[in-house]
Amino acid sequence: MEDFMDSLVKEVEGNVKPIRSVRLRDSDDSQTVEKPAKGDGRDIFLHVHRENVKCYRNTQAVVSESSDRISREMKNGRSGIRGLLIAVLILTIVNLGASAFLILRMVFGIV
Repeated sequence: MEDFMDSLVKEVEGNVKPIRSVRLRDSDDSQTVEKPAKGDGRDIFLHVHRENVKCYRNTQAVVSESSDRISREMKNGRSGIRGLLIAVLILTIVNLGASAFLILRMVFGIV
């Protein structure tokens, strides 16, 4: 089983090409730059870059549309909250008045 796995690993390693736009080649005393062959990874890099740019622009458009919609909903929601706040304030004042009336009646016997 190990021999089979080793042969598969060697076969895969032989078929793997590095994805680079420029490939470096070792020589005796200096490095030379070899221009990429057609389809040597440069086209993959450009395709991935284009897809990343599309994704970024789509995300940016969604965020800007969503932020406008959310700000409109917040403005509309404030009026509902304002009405509830006024109702709670009125009920709190009535409650304080009723509590004061009960305290005056029970403790001091007034009213």
